[in-house]
Amino acid sequence: MAICFATRKSNLDTDLVLDSQFYDPKKLEYLNKLGEQSRQKISDEFLEIIDLTSSQEKTRFPAFVYNLTNSLGNLFTGGELANSADDIGSTKKIAQPDDFAVSRLRYYLKEFGVIPKKEYPPLLSTEYVVLRQKGKISPHLLIPYLLSSEIQFIFEHSQRGSEHPRLANKDILNLPLPNSLTKKAKEISDIVVSAIRDFEQSNNLYPEAEQELLERMEWHKVATNQQLSYVATSNDIRTDERLDPEFYQPKFENLEKHLKTIGSMTIDQVCGFVNHGIQPPYFDGGTISVITQKEMTPIFLELESVKDYTDIGFYEENPDFQLKQRDVLLYSVGAYIGRCNILLDEIKAMAGSFVTILRTNENFVIPEYLALFLNSPAGIIQSRQQMRGTAQHYLYPRDIRKIQVFVPRDKKGKPDLVWQKKLADKVISANKAKTDAKKKLEEAKNLVEKEIEKLIN
Repeated sequence: MAICFATRKSNLDTDLVLDSQFYDPKKLEYLNKLGEQSRQKISDEFLEIIDLTSSQEKTRFPAFVYNLTNSLGNLFTGGELANSADDIGSTKKIAQPDDFAVSRLRYYLKEFGVIPKKEYPPLLSTEYVVLRQKGKISPHLLIPYLLSSEIQFIFEHSQRGSEHPRLANKDILNLPLPNSLTKKAKEISDIVVSAIRDFEQSNNLYPEAEQELLERMEWHKVATNQQLSYVATSNDIRTDERLDPEFYQPKFENLEKHLKTIGSMTIDQVCGFVNHGIQPPYFDGGTISVITQKEMTPIFLELESVKDYTDIGFYEENPDFQLKQRDVLLYSVGAYIGRCNILLDEIKAMAGSFVTILRTNENFVIPEYLALFLNSPAGIIQSRQQMRGTAQHYLYPRDIRKIQVFVPRDKKGKPDLVWQKKLADKVISANKAKTDAKKKLEEAKNLVEKEIEKLIN
């Protein structure tokens, strides 16, 4: 059913936007009531930064280049190191640490954050609006403010254009900053600063664990470059039952030989259970979470994003497929084959059919260690080799069982579980830090929404 809103010509935006959702009465009500209780707008407290790399005399290298995906979760992570103007691609905005950057592009309306202090200066996608503090309001206050349901509703109904909808800069700059909110700015900002500190701790701990793993397995000795020409024998093809040339890239054989030399076991040897999840029927009122590929991120599961549920009956009928705490989950169909997460929460859940469940024998491999290994370059490269299919890539359990896992030995010749646990503890601590950060960010957001609710109601 179509919904239309009527407005007077005199009420049209100065750009004469004719999209009906732009004049949604609820959006206009939010803006009016927030404006009535505000002495200032965002533009009164923050200066918009428009310096561009096209002005070469202002650009310093090396630099970190951030695109929209680098602010997922309201924390700037990753980024690409640029050593010269040739490395940055398209024109970028020149920012500074502690600037606030907010995406104006559709699908990324929740992607914003405070730019961290790094050893190199930041360069940002031009799809960010970059704001620099000029008043007393901390940029950290803007994170929970823009995350609030009311501001997100305003953003969703302020997009312009059809093919590539986006916010206009002025729609961000003209947002009112309620007086009651600015009075609590320090309290809320301090919570956000603490949350960011936890996020950064999480983002440091996991790479530390992965780096320690790669160093012990001497990853640097493995030749993983693509080769243009190589040979597979007819005997190899019959044995492997594979005709796809990529399967026989020498880098895969190099890795397998290296792992066997330094000590490895197959998934089949270290896991007693290797199966795809069974696709449960979805129920609107279901109480059992269904974890799919959508919840699998590059490092940890995002259980907050679960939207699919099944019922307790189906769950109880399939005890083997009831997810257990510390089950290892492998992304097995689609674009991110090989991505691996571990379920560290104790919840009632099942896995969708495109997710493979791995349960380890802890005499050989600790679950957190297995997830770390499979999610490392040494694990992902093997998953990519074993996948099948053309239009849709697929990783079958029978092929997953062939993957080699680095299992180092202690002085007695037994699996070095002490070292595995050391890495596992870092994975667990990283997950806890991320969970704590999310709770603090939610706390800050709730404080903001309570203040906004008083103004609107």
